[in-house]
Amino acid sequence: MKSKREPGRVALLLYSMIAGLIVGISALAIFLIQDRLRGPESGAADHFSVEGQAKFDGAIPIQPPIELPDFTLSNQHGEATSLPDLRGRYTLLTFGFTNCPDICPLTLNDFERVADILGDEATGMAFVFVSVDGRRDTPAALRDYLAFRRLEGIIALTGDEEAVREFGAPLGLSFEIPESASTGAYSINHSAGSYLLDRQARWIKRYQFGLPPSKIAADLKALLNA
Repeated sequence: MKSKREPGRVALLLYSMIAGLIVGISALAIFLIQDRLRGPESGAADHFSVEGQAKFDGAIPIQPPIELPDFTLSNQHGEATSLPDLRGRYTLLTFGFTNCPDICPLTLNDFERVADILGDEATGMAFVFVSVDGRRDTPAALRDYLAFRRLEGIIALTGDEEAVREFGAPLGLSFEIPESASTGAYSINHSAGSYLLDRQARWIKRYQFGLPPSKIAADLKALLNA
C-alpha cells in the first residue's frame, strides 16, 4: 500500500529540482553578462613585452614605445585631425562606436571619471574616442552622441574603415563589421580597453577594460608630475 505522504515527497523533489535549475540558469546568465562586459581583448603581443607578469594589474607597459602611423580623420566638428595634433599632451585613446550598448559607453564614462579625478591636471591630457563605424558615425552623429551623454572634453574621430584599420594596426586593433551592415542595424565586435600615448604620440601603455578609473588616474598623475 502506497504511503499518503508519497505525493508530498514527489512534489518536494520536483520543487527542489526546479529551484536548482533556476539557480543554475541565473549563475550562467551572470557569467555571460560579466564575460560580455569584459569584451574582446586584443593586443599586439609580438610588438611589446610585459613587465612583471606575475603582478599584472591591468596595465601593460609598452617597451620600447611604439611609433604610430600618421592618419587623417575627422573630429566631431568636421575638422581634419592627424597624429601631430595629439602631440604635446598625453593621450588616452579608445576605439568603439556610438551604437555600442555596453563596452563603449562604460569606457567613455571611465574617461570622464579619470578627468574628474585628475582635476586641473587633466589639461595635460587628451581623451580620444575613435569610431570603427565610419558609415554611421559621421561627425554630426558623434557630436550629437557626446552632447546627449554630456561627455565633455572628449575628442571623437571618424573616417573610412581602411584609415582606422591602418592607424590601429600597431595597437593590435581588431574589429569585425558584419555583412548585415548594409541594413543599418548591426553591432560590431572590436578590441576593448584603452591605449596611452606619450607626448610624442607614441604608444607607451595599454589599460585593460574594467580597470578602475582611480588606478588609471593615479598612473597618469605619476606621469604628469614626473
